[in-house]
Amino acid sequence: MPASAPSWRRAGRCATRRRSRPADRPGCRSTSRARGTLPTDPRTVVALSAAAALLAGGLSSLQSRANGTLAHAFASPVDASLWSFGSGWVVLLAAVLLLPGPRRALREVAGAVGTGRLPWWQTLGGLSGGFFVAVQTTAVPVLGVALFTIAIVGGQTSNALLVDRLGIGPAGHVPVTRGRVLAGLTTFVGVGVAASARSGSGGVDGIPLLPVALTVLAGAAIALQQALNGRVNRVSGDVVVTSTINFTWGLGLLLGWAGLLLARGGLRAPATWDLPWWAYVGGLIGIVYVAIGAVVVHHLGVLVATLMTLTGQLVSAVLVDLLDPAARSHVGPQLLAGVAITLAAAVGAGVAAQRTTRVAR
Repeated sequence: MPASAPSWRRAGRCATRRRSRPADRPGCRSTSRARGTLPTDPRTVVALSAAAALLAGGLSSLQSRANGTLAHAFASPVDASLWSFGSGWVVLLAAVLLLPGPRRALREVAGAVGTGRLPWWQTLGGLSGGFFVAVQTTAVPVLGVALFTIAIVGGQTSNALLVDRLGIGPAGHVPVTRGRVLAGLTTFVGVGVAASARSGSGGVDGIPLLPVALTVLAGAAIALQQALNGRVNRVSGDVVVTSTINFTWGLGLLLGWAGLLLARGGLRAPATWDLPWWAYVGGLIGIVYVAIGAVVVHHLGVLVATLMTLTGQLVSAVLVDLLDPAARSHVGPQLLAGVAITLAAAVGAGVAAQRTTRVAR
């Protein structure tokens, strides 16, 4: 094109070339920065991802409070779990059916599974969520909150290291370094201190081995769920579709659990529906939690995303207790120390991950 050609014509030709080839041609300025939709600085992306993971952890704490209230009022943990997963699934399914973007993304995932570009087993992350809910509702009354929390953290952090090392998550292979292992072990200390402060003497004598083992497996399953959902989201490019697939498998697992209870005569209707509105929003909170997790795991890796989420859970729990006059007495130096230790572990894991990335580059 002659140098004297009008700028509008030159811009139009550049746009045509961009559609035909991804790379920018000489003389054509990139418009990606002009759009301003996403940050491009890696440090900014990591910082925003870490903040989003903290937010997801806070939402998870609120979801646990809502689902716990629901389970207590229903007098049936499986009913509360079904409501949480089922209400979220209905909302997501409506979005997929009504919006053209998610429909296209769902076809993209189906095509990727059909061609083998996305192995079918990588779409099963929602089974981990359903398994976690089932274990949570049955193990907490036996183990107590403190021991249950520590066992969950143990499963999450150890499996997060393994998942990163095997490259199951969308971030690929992340080496297991001394700093990352130390951060995971420090998390044990922080969560143990915070959990014991919140639960008092919540442990039990003569701890049964099976509930502890199942709880550790449930924590490990959550780490795997983040990795698999990240893989699905990389193909779909749409968190609505990723969350829909996750909720579908989780709901299917819980329906199977309810079916077994029904066959044994152990399934009963909710005792009451007279509850505050916020007790029914656990499914909606779960949608946001799954969506955030599927995105941030791309940039943080499974371990750092897990630790940031755990920190958000503890911080949110402290804030909720401070706002509740009945629980305000639980907030003391021991609880705050546990939160600080966990936050330090999460930051340390993030620094170690960034250092590993710089060395690799």
